[in-house]
Amino acid sequence: MLLSDKDKEFIAVCAAELIASSGQTGKRYVADTAAEKIYGAGDAPFVFDCEFPFEFVETPPQTLTAQKMDATISVLPDQEIYESDHIEFDGVRYKVVTVESLNVFGGVSHKVVAVVRLHP
Repeated sequence: MLLSDKDKEFIAVCAAELIASSGQTGKRYVADTAAEKIYGAGDAPFVFDCEFPFEFVETPPQTLTAQKMDATISVLPDQEIYESDHIEFDGVRYKVVTVESLNVFGGVSHKVVAVVRLHP
């Protein structure tokens, strides 16, 4: 049975409250579209886009090899975030690898984003 619109909204509100209650915020950086790209799209500098709430979950070391990621973050369903964006949390920069909207019986509750740590 699919949920009613009211139930879907309730689930989204609950997920948003959980994400906000984590007290964690991060910064999103996007490729500077105005910058010259000498070596292709991958060499563009990244510029600050916004600050947003999320829940950060570091991947346990024993699963790093299998999952090929360093952490996942949960973000609000309307948060703009895309593969190849960079995020920063506690002074550490990460690259977004995948973005998946979680669907709960017909309603999107939040997005789960897999990230890998960038080493300077």
